[in-house]
Amino acid sequence: MAGEEVDRRTARTRAAVTAAFVDLLLERGYDQITVSDVVERANVGRSTFYAHYTGLDALLRQVLTNPSAPLAALVDGGMTAEALTPQLSHFHDQRRRNRAFFVEPLRGLWVRALAQIIEPRLEAQQRARRVASPELPLPLVALQIADSHIALIANWLSLRASAPPAAIARALVAVTHAQTQALLGWSPDGPGAS
Repeated sequence: MAGEEVDRRTARTRAAVTAAFVDLLLERGYDQITVSDVVERANVGRSTFYAHYTGLDALLRQVLTNPSAPLAALVDGGMTAEALTPQLSHFHDQRRRNRAFFVEPLRGLWVRALAQIIEPRLEAQQRARRVASPELPLPLVALQIADSHIALIANWLSLRASAPPAAIARALVAVTHAQTQALLGWSPDGPGAS
C-alpha cells in the first residue's frame, strides 16, 4: 500500500513538472526557461526536480518521447498510417499552440531526440536481416530519417491549404521505408526482408 502511494506521488510530481515545463516552453521558448522557472510553476522543490531529472535537457527528452515513439516505430513497420493518423490530426488541431516544437531550437532538439529512438530500431533490423554494417553509419541514417519526419510534419503544418492527416501519415510511411532502404542499401528482397 505504501509503495502505491509513493508511485502515485511520483506520478503526480512528474505530471506537474511536465505540465509546467510544456506551458513554459510554449510561452517563452526553450532558451528562456530555467530549472527555477519550472519548479516555481510546478510548485515543487529544486531537489525534487533533480530527484526525477538531471536537468532541462533530460526533461525535454522525456516530453518528446510520446510524440516521437510512433514516428520511430515507422522505421521497423511497428506503426501503420492508420494508427499514426490520429496523432497527426492532434498535431494539426494544436498547430498554433504547439508551433514552438516545429521551429528552432526545439525542432532541432526534437530531431536529435527522435534519432536516438530510431537508431536502436535500425540496429535491430540490421541484426534481423543478418547484414554487415551499412556504408553509412546508423547514427547518421537515424538523424536523416528523424529530420525528414519532423520536416514533413512542420512543413505540412505551416501551409494554409493543407493535405489531410491521413495523406501525411501515408507519406511518412512511404518516405521512411524508402529512406531506410536507400540509406542502408537494403534490398526489399534481401536477407531478412519482409
